[in-house]
Amino acid sequence: MKTIEKRSLREEVIEKVKEYILKGHYTPGERIVIDSLAKNLGVSVTPVREALHYLAARGLLRVEPHKGFTVKKWDRREIEDLLLLRMYLEKLAVKLFIERAKEQDFVSLNQIIEKMQAASKTGSLEEMIKLNSQFHAAIVKGSGNEELCRMMAELGEKLYRVRVLSLSYPGRISQSCQEHMSIFRAVEQKDVQEAERRIEEHTQSVMNVLLKRVNEGLL
Repeated sequence: MKTIEKRSLREEVIEKVKEYILKGHYTPGERIVIDSLAKNLGVSVTPVREALHYLAARGLLRVEPHKGFTVKKWDRREIEDLLLLRMYLEKLAVKLFIERAKEQDFVSLNQIIEKMQAASKTGSLEEMIKLNSQFHAAIVKGSGNEELCRMMAELGEKLYRVRVLSLSYPGRISQSCQEHMSIFRAVEQKDVQEAERRIEEHTQSVMNVLLKRVNEGLL
């Protein structure tokens, strides 16, 4: 039997720093102080520096002369391109979900919505981010299209960061919950055209929030 290899220290540091970035512990444009981060993680500066170079190559960080590593800022074009791609992929996913999903898939989606409503009432950002991701992932998985699943998985880190930046905007949690409810109702009624329209509206709302943050210098 093949044993599971233990993750290297470098891999563990990469995952932890990536988590800090994706969950918003570091804000866009913020400089990452290597010595401070290494002390916080309880490791030497070498694996931290290696992790930062790796994440810079993945597009999460930038290396700037005389400034070092900073969290990558988002520009208007990048946001628009990413969300446009997401919208068309999710419109396809919701169409295929309605056509192919099993009854249990609809039940699971309803359970996520119920949890989302509860989280919206408490204002739990972390819970809403998790449930938001689960909702969209459930639709993609229920589409039964493996290539679509693969493409959405490749966008996973960027879309997770989108959710953090969108849902952390004042008033966005409640609004997002209502948008997901509208998508679910259309899916439940197996109304493809309405579900696609609701996906478009939801994507546009997310884009509006992110572009506001760009204009306010927060991204």
